[in-house]
Amino acid sequence: NWEVRSGERWLLRGKNGSGKSTLVSLLIGENPQAYAQNLWLFGRKRGTGESIWDVKRPTGFVAPELSRFFPSNQTCKKVILSGLFDTMGLFKKVSAEQEAITESWMKFFQLESFATIPISRLSLENQRWTLLARALIKQPKLLILDEASQGMDEYQRRLFKETIQKICGLTDITLIYVSHYVEDVPQAVDRVLDLNLREVNF
Repeated sequence: NWEVRSGERWLLRGKNGSGKSTLVSLLIGENPQAYAQNLWLFGRKRGTGESIWDVKRPTGFVAPELSRFFPSNQTCKKVILSGLFDTMGLFKKVSAEQEAITESWMKFFQLESFATIPISRLSLENQRWTLLARALIKQPKLLILDEASQGMDEYQRRLFKETIQKICGLTDITLIYVSHYVEDVPQAVDRVLDLNLREVNF
């Protein structure tokens, strides 16, 4: 049993194969087993008539592999804008207000000069900043970071941690931070769910 209340910041950890990715996929609405479980998201039980968009709308999600799923024509700016619609790329016209919000996030993450560059051609760290901006642009209630700074160098990992710490300090966002490394976890995280595997003899 696991209950996450609004405004809490959790570390989700465990060995490879312990179920972290499965648990995250349940939370972001991408695992059909959610309908067979006693799973409640934002006060509503899964399988009671909500759409996948209802599930995704309040949740921001960042994982290293996400950048690979965007079509090749999706630029840094389009990827960030796609967060407003929970789609893997931007496929519709946007308003001037939405453009302005995107530009603000690009400025915050110092991505202005990469606006027209396809995400596949960005450096690894700028891909992560782009994905984080995409997750935050819709002002989610819940932010899930699944090994989000994996592969970054030591400086970028520290900067990523400090950025998440700053976001937690400025907002009441609920956070689930998945990481194997204690040094990557922001100070705002003060709760831990540890998925320990038990050895089973056959």
